[in-house]
Amino acid sequence: MDNIVPLLYLSILLVSLITLSVFIGRQIIERKEIENNLSVLQNKIRNNEANAEDYYELGSIYLSKKLFDQAILQFRYALQIWKNEDLEGISSLYNTIGFTYAETEQYELAIYYYKEALKNDDDYTVALNNLGYAYEKQRMISEALSAYRQVIEKEPDNETAASRIQILKRRIPKSG
Repeated sequence: MDNIVPLLYLSILLVSLITLSVFIGRQIIERKEIENNLSVLQNKIRNNEANAEDYYELGSIYLSKKLFDQAILQFRYALQIWKNEDLEGISSLYNTIGFTYAETEQYELAIYYYKEALKNDDDYTVALNNLGYAYEKQRMISEALSAYRQVIEKEPDNETAASRIQILKRRIPKSG
């Protein structure tokens, strides 16, 4: 009986260390893959071999690293050479640029890019939700409500839009 307590303690410690090692190992491998992708993409760009998707991917890497200015620059390069007939891709790109501006609290620019995304794909509910959020941040409550209501029209089960509508309705003073 006296031998079981230290054995149990060591077993729990060993399992904890193995779990922690696996978690840390995965994080290291993921970081290494990101850094390798970053290096490959930067080399492609230096050698003028990059396409629009490469610029987009590089921008996404910068965005994940919270290097917003570099991300926006790459996204704009991607926008310049993106195929005009790929409306879904262009919409996604405009939305991503808008998201990047929203992350830097430049909501006027974010709104512009979300609207551009919607010009190319008016059923793009992610851009509509993002537009609503940017309007909220600008204290443009009626515009935010309108954007969220459009989301609900297109996706009745959209929880984000439904919850934001409820919250915003409580903010509007009742006239009376």
